[in-house]
Parts: sequence; structure tokens; C-alpha cells
Amino acid sequence: MKVRALTHLLETLAPQIDSGHLRVSDSWRNNEQALGLELREDATLMAYVFTYGQALGHYGIDLGFPGLADAAAAGVPLVREQLDLPSLVSLLGAHFDLQPIAH
Repeated sequence: MKVRALTHLLETLAPQIDSGHLRVSDSWRNNEQALGLELREDATLMAYVFTYGQALGHYGIDLGFPGLADAAAAGVPLVREQLDLPSLVSLLGAHFDLQPIAH
């Protein structure tokens, strides 16, 4: 079972997951401190969310883009840490071009 913070994140993203816009990647299914999210239409647009090494109730994120080298060259921060849930949800919303998410 995922740690409580990841369960809370999944509950927050449930509308986007249920609608099929996002999916949880199978890649980290056995990791209790991390999960992968990906765009259903293009799994190369992904986000790896983790709680290890973070303060209680905070998250780290590693963003994946189809043109990863282009994103890095453009100065897009690919890894962020110590994000609270509203900040993480906002970042995921921008990354995946999601409708506003209530949290």
C-alpha cells in the first residue's frame, strides 16, 4: 500500500485518472514511497512523484518530457522537492495540461 501522502495525491487526481486523461504507471507499482503518472495518449510525458527524503506531507517530483533534452536546454526545472500538496497539484496540472484540480 502506498504511503498516506501518495494515497491523498491519488484521491486528489481521481477525476483525471477516472476520465482516462492520466494513468498510474506500472513501473513503480511495488514502491510504497513513489509512483509514476503518465499522459494516457503519450507515456513519454510523465511525472515520477516520491515521498522519500521529503518532510512529512511533502513531495518530490521528477518530470519527464518527450523532448527531454529540449526541456533541459530551455531551463525547465525537471526535479523539484519539498512541495506541499497544493504546489504539487498545481505543477502536475501545468505539466499535464489538466483542468483545474480541487485539492
